[in-house]
Amino acid sequence: MDILIHLYALKLNFANMQELAVIHQTTQLFIQDFRINMEPPQLEEAELLDMIAEVVGQLMERRFEFLLQTLYRLDVDEEKMRSAFAPSNPEPANLSLAKAILERQKQKVLTRHQYKSKKQNIDWFDFD
Repeated sequence: MDILIHLYALKLNFANMQELAVIHQTTQLFIQDFRINMEPPQLEEAELLDMIAEVVGQLMERRFEFLLQTLYRLDVDEEKMRSAFAPSNPEPANLSLAKAILERQKQKVLTRHQYKSKKQNIDWFDFD
């Protein structure tokens, strides 16, 4: 029984490490795409969401056109962008946009991991 508990704990720890790696890479991607001059900090997902919301809020006030261009370039879902700016939206627009950005950036990181692992499994010299 102790072995099963230990294996389960290892599995949870590994999953947590993978999630932290995805969040760190998502942070790096956000900093790069929004041209922020800083080293990517080690953040948890909620902290990253707060950081993105703060940056988006500042861009909404000071560089709205840059924000829209960046959202378009990142391929953030247009419907989510529309609903973020809708007067009926119960949460602040910067938070709604931050959630959409975070979702899209995480999706990119996970897709790159998937593609990379598939690419590594290809044996180009196996003709059987």
